Amino acid sequence: MLKRFWKITVAVFSSFVLSACGIYLNHIPSPMLESIKIKKPVSIMVADVGDLRYGEYPNRVGQGVSFWLPLSFYAYDSSGRYLPVSYYISKSLSEDLTKIGYNAKLANPDEKRIPLTPDEALAIAERENTDYLITVKTKEGKTNFWGFLIIPFAEPVWTKIAMECKLFEMGRRKGESEFETQRKKTEWYFGKITILDAIFDAGLFGKYWHETAWGKTVVSDALAEAAQKISEKIESLNQGSRSKDLVLKIWE
Repeated sequence: MLKRFWKITVAVFSSFVLSACGIYLNHIPSPMLESIKIKKPVSIMVADVGDLRYGEYPNRVGQGVSFWLPLSFYAYDSSGRYLPVSYYISKSLSEDLTKIGYNAKLANPDEKRIPLTPDEALAIAERENTDYLITVKTKEGKTNFWGFLIIPFAEPVWTKIAMECKLFEMGRRKGESEFETQRKKTEWYFGKITILDAIFDAGLFGKYWHETAWGKTVVSDALAEAAQKISEKIESLNQGSRSKDLVLKIWE
């Protein structure tokens, strides 16, 4: 009787859990952006130039094991369209740069949502006459959970994100600056309704875990950190340019 009960339970909740594998990402800028101040709203082109994650589907954001069943979570936008991770990262970074005052936009066409080559990105930025180009490579990005860990009423969900950004000065073409941003965090959520496993948890809460980590907390904080590094470099370059202009005016 008990054996039959567990078979029915697994069958019912397996179908329920599997239906939760698509998540809808909506980027919410981190409060960290509020502390970033700029002096000149220059134009910036942001370009997704690749997803370097090994062995990953372009839109997979997380994996875990629930009741010994492997589960994967895949990203879509609010309208249900396929959302590659590297495209989401780059688009969200452009939104953050816009929020702090820059005139930023994404180079990648929305209809295809595939990475550009660095040369393609440079050509677009030059054609659009932007002041700076930022290329973004997504090196790591995944959320994991393990439902079979015997931790009563709590579920550890950890997320890791790493991106490499290069900043090009388009007007003078005097080289580039490179920034790497990494962030890893374990978030604890209420779960383990059955105490021993998370078969119920993943179906009920798995989408929320991933949407929160990618849309609001871990990934948003990493993007804010990248935006801060980029802003600091741009502001220092602009300050240097203003100082040179002042020297030239005095000399004249």
